[in-house]
Amino acid sequence: MRPGEAVRQIEYVIDATTTDGGRRCAAGYRPAFERVHAAGTGDDVADLATVLGDEVRDGARPDPAEAGRVADELLGVATDGGE
Repeated sequence: MRPGEAVRQIEYVIDATTTDGGRRCAAGYRPAFERVHAAGTGDDVADLATVLGDEVRDGARPDPAEAGRVADELLGVATDGGE
C-alpha cells in the first residue's frame, strides 16, 4: 500500500465513524505513512493504516505524534531511549 492510499483509507474510516472531516484529519498522518513507506514495505504501511483505523473505529482520535509512535513500533525503532 502506498502512503496516499493509506491516507484515503483513514479518511474513509474517519468519515464513517465521526462527524469530523476525514480529509482534514487524515492529512496529519501522511508523514508517518511516508516514513513507513520509505523505511519499510507496503505491508507495513497497510499495518499502520489498520492500527490507526482500529483506533478511530474504537472512538479514539490518535494525533499525528501518536501515529509516529505507532510507525516507530512497526519499524522496530526504539522509542524509549534505546532501553
